[in-house]
Amino acid sequence: MTDDSWKCWNITGCNRKDQCPAGQQEDKECWEVVAEMDDYRSSMKICEDCLVFLSKVNNPVFTPKEIETILARKGVCVLASKCLEEA
Repeated sequence: MTDDSWKCWNITGCNRKDQCPAGQQEDKECWEVVAEMDDYRSSMKICEDCLVFLSKVNNPVFTPKEIETILARKGVCVLASKCLEEA
């Protein structure tokens, strides 16, 4: 689950990547982009409770299986190729 190719929009199933500051800076992790922003997101430290952050930090809180289970409950297919195989 800590594969660097998994970006936040893949993990969350977001379809607004082109409109998102993190989507426009693919060389950085989304929480790095937020840390540079001067608005509520950086001041409220919203990333610390985010599934994307928690799944990719050095000592993740969740196992890959737990993350997949959480995402399945939310109706999010984590990898497009996996979704296509299941369809």
